[in-house]
Amino acid sequence: MSDQNAMPPAPTAGQCLCGGFQFEITGPIGEVRLCHCDLCRRANGTAFSANARIPLRHYRVISGQDLITGYESSPGAQRCFCSRCGSPVYALVTNDPDHIRIRLGTLDREAEATITARVWLVSKARWDHLNLAVPLFEHGVGSSLVQAATAWNGL
Repeated sequence: MSDQNAMPPAPTAGQCLCGGFQFEITGPIGEVRLCHCDLCRRANGTAFSANARIPLRHYRVISGQDLITGYESSPGAQRCFCSRCGSPVYALVTNDPDHIRIRLGTLDREAEATITARVWLVSKARWDHLNLAVPLFEHGVGSSLVQAATAWNGL
């Protein structure tokens, strides 16, 4: 069988917490960056934001676009979230109109993506020590403890 007859990969599905906003990505996820800047930390309520820059031609809304509300966090940067559940779902940047920045937490667990960089570490929260010696659990605290080597090799 030649590559011309190969089936394209299945789309990667994503959604907000309540499921009202759903989308899909066709093609590879590409570079994933974990951003520790003040804006990303505050917008996501976490130590960092996991983002991937996706060409708009590979992005399709399935349902719930009417639920999306935007906030211009800095000039030319629109952070978009679900107005029903509050999930941050993507960002649009004026000077990069052909791409969308997807929040990776919205993608299905089985999504294929590789973290390629941690950025804005100069802005990371003082309490975020990037400590790999912290105990790792399969589920909540009290569940099976995972060996660090196992966790970093794909658990």
